[in-house]
Amino acid sequence: MKYVRTLIIPLLLLLAVMAMGVWVLDTESEVLYRMQELSLWLPTRHFFQQSVIYPGGVLMWAAAFMTQFFFHPRLGMALLLLAWVGIMALTCRLFRLRGLWQGLSLLAPLLLLGCLVQTGYWIYYMKLQGHPWVPTLGVLFSLVWAGVYRLLPNRWVRLGYMAVIGILGYPLMGAWWMLTLGLMLLAQFSLPSFLSVKKDLLPSLLLAVLLIALVPPIMLQGFYGQVQLKHAWSAAMPCFQYGQTDCPEYRWLYYALPVAFLICTLPLLLSRSVKKANTSSGEIGKGLFVLLLLGLTTYGVAKRWNRDTNFHKEVAMNNAVERLDWEEVLRVMLRQDMGEKMPPTRVMVMLKNLALFRLGRAGDELFRYPEGAEQQHAPWQVRMTQVGGKLLYYHYGKAGFSYRWCMEDGVEFGWNIDVLKYMVKNSLITHDWDVARKYIDILLRTRYHRKWAEHYEKFIRHPKLMAEDEEMKPIIPMAEFGDRLDGDNTLVELYLLKTFSSGFGADPLYQEMTLICSLMMKDINLFWPRFLQYLNLHQKEEGFRVPRYYQEAAYMYSMLEPQRPSELWPGMTNAEAVERLPFDDAIKQSYQNFMKFNTQCGSMTEEQKRVAFQPQYGDTFYYFYFLVRNQKTN
Repeated sequence: MKYVRTLIIPLLLLLAVMAMGVWVLDTESEVLYRMQELSLWLPTRHFFQQSVIYPGGVLMWAAAFMTQFFFHPRLGMALLLLAWVGIMALTCRLFRLRGLWQGLSLLAPLLLLGCLVQTGYWIYYMKLQGHPWVPTLGVLFSLVWAGVYRLLPNRWVRLGYMAVIGILGYPLMGAWWMLTLGLMLLAQFSLPSFLSVKKDLLPSLLLAVLLIALVPPIMLQGFYGQVQLKHAWSAAMPCFQYGQTDCPEYRWLYYALPVAFLICTLPLLLSRSVKKANTSSGEIGKGLFVLLLLGLTTYGVAKRWNRDTNFHKEVAMNNAVERLDWEEVLRVMLRQDMGEKMPPTRVMVMLKNLALFRLGRAGDELFRYPEGAEQQHAPWQVRMTQVGGKLLYYHYGKAGFSYRWCMEDGVEFGWNIDVLKYMVKNSLITHDWDVARKYIDILLRTRYHRKWAEHYEKFIRHPKLMAEDEEMKPIIPMAEFGDRLDGDNTLVELYLLKTFSSGFGADPLYQEMTLICSLMMKDINLFWPRFLQYLNLHQKEEGFRVPRYYQEAAYMYSMLEPQRPSELWPGMTNAEAVERLPFDDAIKQSYQNFMKFNTQCGSMTEEQKRVAFQPQYGDTFYYFYFLVRNQKTN
């Protein structure tokens, strides 16, 4: 029975950690996968050397190594949970936590969980290599070094050890080395003799302060000249600042980690100042105190957890596009996470439009999905160029722009798998074989992206195979029309709309894209020549019918400008010209009903009309034309 009582608390803590893992996998699997796509680790000397030119380089190198395992989210999460269990075991050992006090060891893993899941759109802007694993490894290594410190036999050996770690730890761990020194000081309270604590604490504290004050500037002067002094004490820590926008709220959980370990010293202090009492009331008090701390920490982590529905949808849709799973893109677009119904972001709308275009269903389904221009929920303005621009430009044949944003992101935020993959694909589209070879050779050295690189490597040897590839076959004809690098002013959607809506060509795929964009631009003058060209290219096909939204636009425009159809066919009356256009009776009737209902709602404001028209006409081009306004493209 004694052994059962001894094991029950560790087992409960183990179950709590496993529950945390299940919780993360249930909501963040797509984000975890995306994190490893936005990271890079290579088993080369050059990559290691590039990592260690900054303070904490070894820690970041190791963190990037562990991040790659999120390619399989369950495996990556299992390794992270194993590290958290190790942190709990080391915490209990370092602070001699027994019984109910062992619950305090869960505080650090909870905070590390919060550091992981609060990230949100920072995954695209974070410059810290291996950032998902950096805090966990920083805490784990600090506990190991502090544990060794506690086992050393006397004061002078411990002071010497602290001095060595204080000098060598900064290049290895950056700012996390300060946590190591802090844990060494806290470890004083777990020494066997309270007299030793009194004698050792002051000289150890003075040495730690001296090391923290002097080591970073000396190291920067001698080895890290590229690092500014103001960043010396935050090296290898996430920088939650973009441009002029600083976001200190993202640092709170990091600041709470030392506090969590400070709390773990309370049982040691109490055991020295209070006589031991194994009364049931004392055990209940301990339990309530531990549960209160864990409850408050869990609440704080839950409040910091990024639950932005649109962010998770954007990531899931992006991952689906990478797999060419167009149906999944559409399913995610319609999915309601946690019962929330939010307007979509423009990135989501653009990915949905791309999926419909690839499936050949844009003309019949374009407006059946929610429209919107919800801003990304981030403290700064998130640009489509960072969160979807490279993908969209590539799939629409704008290889120059896609490559340009790959290069800018690589220089600004660091090279990663996602950037390298698009640099390969864009180079293949433009037939820059040597450039493609350079990036393929890098990806061939990765653990999980070797097969991907081998697939695209064959196109260098046999370029004609690209015309048969499921992904590249529809892109090649798009790239042959006007792929030039001018200026998009970071407005991806607006640039694509203007470029395609003013384009003209004989390729059916490209020409339909020009028609779709003229539709989205609501420009009658752009629409008519592209609609007629669409008819010329397809009307001789067996079983051909004009998709619904092309009909709705053509019929509505012919009613709004009655003279236009007769101008298209000189010598015909307007009625004869309209009859020549392939309109279904249902299209004509729906437009008449729409205008009749508009007359009935004449006194309403435009906002009231949007609500009134939505149930019956929300999926029509008429609704989009008259009532969907001020869509801010980005």
